[in-house]
Amino acid sequence: MSNIQKQSKRARILFQIFLILTPILVCYFWLTIDTPYDYLTATGIVQTSFDDLHNLTQVPLTPTIRVVAALFSLIYCSIIMYALTKLIKLFRNYENNNIFTFENATIYQKLGYSIFYWVGGSVLYDAIMTVVISFNNPPGHRMLAIGFEGIDFITLIMGLIVLIISWVMKEACILADEQNLTI
Repeated sequence: MSNIQKQSKRARILFQIFLILTPILVCYFWLTIDTPYDYLTATGIVQTSFDDLHNLTQVPLTPTIRVVAALFSLIYCSIIMYALTKLIKLFRNYENNNIFTFENATIYQKLGYSIFYWVGGSVLYDAIMTVVISFNNPPGHRMLAIGFEGIDFITLIMGLIVLIISWVMKEACILADEQNLTI
C-alpha cells in the first residue's frame, strides 16, 4: 500500500468520525449550554457566535427553545455533513488509487458548492438563531440580527478556488481521455 493510500485511509476514517460526532455534539451543545454540564464551551473546545447568550435573552433557555435551536443547528450542520460525505468518497477513491478521475473532479465541484452553501446558510442560521434564542424575551426585546463577516468573504473566495480547481481537473480528465483514444 502506497503512502497516498495509507494517508487517504487515515483521512477517510477521521472524516467518518467527524460525520458521526457532528450531530451528537450539536445536540449535546444545545441540551447542555448554560448548565453545569456545559463542558464544550467551558473548556473552550467550542466557540460560537452566541458566546454570551445573556446578550440575546433575558431568561434562561427553556427546553423547547433548546430543542428548536438544536433542530435548526442540525439543519445547518447538514451542509457540513454533506461535505464530509463527499470528502469520505474522495479519500476512499484515493485509497483505491483512483486519483485523477472525472469523479474526483465532480466531488471537488460539489465541495466547492458546499462552501457557498455554508456561507449562505451561516447568514440565514445566525438570523434564525437570534430570533429563536430571544423568543422568550418580552415583546419589544426580541432580536433579529443579520450579518456578513470578513471571514465569510474569505470563505467564498476559498469556495471559488475549489470550483476552479474542479474545473481544471475536469478539463485535464477530458484531455487525458482524448489522448488515450488517439492512435
